[in-house]
Amino acid sequence: MDLKKILAVGIILLFIGVSIAPNINFNSVKASNDNELVEFTTEACGIPGLQPQTVKLPKQQVREVEALFDEIKSKLDNAKTTEETLAIFTKAFAELDAYGLLGNVSVKEAKRLVKGIYQDPQTMNLYKTIFGKSQILNDSNFLCLIAGETKETRLYGFVETGCSALSYFLFGLYIFAHIIVDDPVVLINIILRLQSISNFYHKINSVRIIGTGRIAFGNSHASGGHIPPFYYFDPAVGWITTQGLLGKKSWNGSFFGAIIPIVTFDSQVYTYYIGATGFLGIKITRPGGSYFFLGSALRVKLQPVYP
Repeated sequence: MDLKKILAVGIILLFIGVSIAPNINFNSVKASNDNELVEFTTEACGIPGLQPQTVKLPKQQVREVEALFDEIKSKLDNAKTTEETLAIFTKAFAELDAYGLLGNVSVKEAKRLVKGIYQDPQTMNLYKTIFGKSQILNDSNFLCLIAGETKETRLYGFVETGCSALSYFLFGLYIFAHIIVDDPVVLINIILRLQSISNFYHKINSVRIIGTGRIAFGNSHASGGHIPPFYYFDPAVGWITTQGLLGKKSWNGSFFGAIIPIVTFDSQVYTYYIGATGFLGIKITRPGGSYFFLGSALRVKLQPVYP
């Protein structure tokens, strides 16, 4: 073979090598990235003694989980009845459990938490009678299934005591603190139906719910060194859908909880805005600081601007 042919073959092999090498390198990097583990943390409200659980998933499964969250939202957007929503929740719990994202909560326990006390027909009829046409119903939902994916979100625990006169009193204060303050007229109806409320409480106690939660959406804090101080407001951003006493209510975009604020004192003073009370269910912390949650709630109230 003469020199020209050798050079021609060499140049051809060189071009082939250059074209193949990047693909090999890309596939190698992609495989490496897919093997990296990403953490999800699951918190449960409604089952005593459970601590947050963390699971690590490879990137491929993370993409599958993100697609699953999107699919759940799409189905909930199209759901029109409580029965349809419950069916979506039931399937979602089984799918999340396949990735270990229910933590120590079984699918059966998750379904019990969600369907439990708030979806009882007698309880819902009771509250329809209590509230009547009260203004409190205009911007809230009650005794509802709740699902969402949001940022700037916190879950707070709320512990009830055992079945006693004290616990009944505390339960009454809980109801008053989150409902009556918005519409005192409702107090008259509640007083007239104390026996029914008592039955509702014992229904709660009979299923041994001792750890309901409150979810805060959005926060605010003041900057130091300024008189008057500058205030910064960070709303929750994402979507929430509910199906309950008042039918279907949804929120999208940015919003704040509008039930009651919680003030914390750390290096700065922060205010967190509670938007859901009596939460029973699971909340999953996603990579990037967003949260996905499925459950039920006594009350949900949100608004687009800070309270």
